[in-house]
Amino acid sequence: MASQHLQRLTPKQQALRDLELARHELARETGLVAEEWSPRAVMARSFERYRYIWIAGGVVAGLAAIKLLMPSGPPRDADEDDDLEIERQQPSRGLSSGLLGLFAGPLISMGRKAVTNYGMQFVQNWLQAKAAKTADDSQPPIR
Repeated sequence: MASQHLQRLTPKQQALRDLELARHELARETGLVAEEWSPRAVMARSFERYRYIWIAGGVVAGLAAIKLLMPSGPPRDADEDDDLEIERQQPSRGLSSGLLGLFAGPLISMGRKAVTNYGMQFVQNWLQAKAAKTADDSQPPIR
């Protein structure tokens, strides 16, 4: 019966029906591609695949941020005012430290999240293994 209906369609109607089916299929595939290549999905795959690199990057960025934010050395005295004036005349490192600070914040948070997820997974697996061992030990032996 369906074949009789298809035979009654004109070539123009068949083309329009095929076009509508193709549009629906294209919309479905576009949705899948958009979901798979969204920034969140790409970053999640990157975190899963390169977990140790993200952790190392977060640690390095954190150390760099601490180094830039914390003053180093003893406090300056009055004799060093001349040296301070010379430093002011030289070009500053403001651009490099600003860019480093701009990138350090997100890297630290991503690294912290990766470390937390890895730690939670490790602890969960360890606890499950302990619970399974305890459950096996508490069962009476079969005679």
